[in-house]
Amino acid sequence: MVIGIAGWAVNRRFRAEENPLPLLDFPRVARDEFGISHIEINNVFMASHGDAYLGELVAAAREAGVTMWGMAVDGTGNPSALDQAERKEAVARAMEYFDIAGKLGLRYFRVNTGGSPDCPPEEMQACIRSFRELAEEGERCGIKIATENHGGLATRPENMVRLIEGVGLASMASLPDFGNFDESFRYAGIARIMPYAVGVHAKWNKRDGGRVDIPRMIGITRDSGYDGPVFIEDGGPVDDHRGTLELKGALMAVMPEYSDD
Repeated sequence: MVIGIAGWAVNRRFRAEENPLPLLDFPRVARDEFGISHIEINNVFMASHGDAYLGELVAAAREAGVTMWGMAVDGTGNPSALDQAERKEAVARAMEYFDIAGKLGLRYFRVNTGGSPDCPPEEMQACIRSFRELAEEGERCGIKIATENHGGLATRPENMVRLIEGVGLASMASLPDFGNFDESFRYAGIARIMPYAVGVHAKWNKRDGGRVDIPRMIGITRDSGYDGPVFIEDGGPVDDHRGTLELKGALMAVMPEYSDD
């Protein structure tokens, strides 16, 4: 496994009112400030979807010696919507990112499930239908579509497994986040969705003020057979420079195989 950094780890810099960090500078920051060469970007921090801008982003990553691995995509709508027009609109908006991901050389992009945690059967069927349409496109273009334990029906691991297995295509994947499941089933939940992972989000600051057990999470990740990047997504509650480096150190302590070559 290799340690990466997700754009959300430094989201306050991207969103700063004064002198916000341009996404074009993120590859350099990942390499020079954090010593990391694998990144996940966020669509909400992109300045454009135009070819010229995408080309600049590719060039910036190449110049920094950084691999853009995937993208977290938000704001595309609710793929679990029971209203067919709303569901189709969500699929169409997500579908646009296959072209963007292809031009950036990404392996996957993530969209959220929408829906509700109690997940009535008709909502699950709508979600499966939406993600199957996306996964079919992913099969055609060689890019995986992932979903994360990030609210909605994905609040619970059993719903995510039903979704992924219901889609039934190799291009459908999970993006496990160490910190997003409820404490009562956090570790068991991650173990259930990790076998489908195309990327992993590492965080340790929990909403209740405690910390995720990083050695335990890395053990679960390793036991699943996952061998890709573990993206730091938690820059800490105040100082994202210090927070990112502290979490990187915690990951390195339990990842003796780690290499950033």
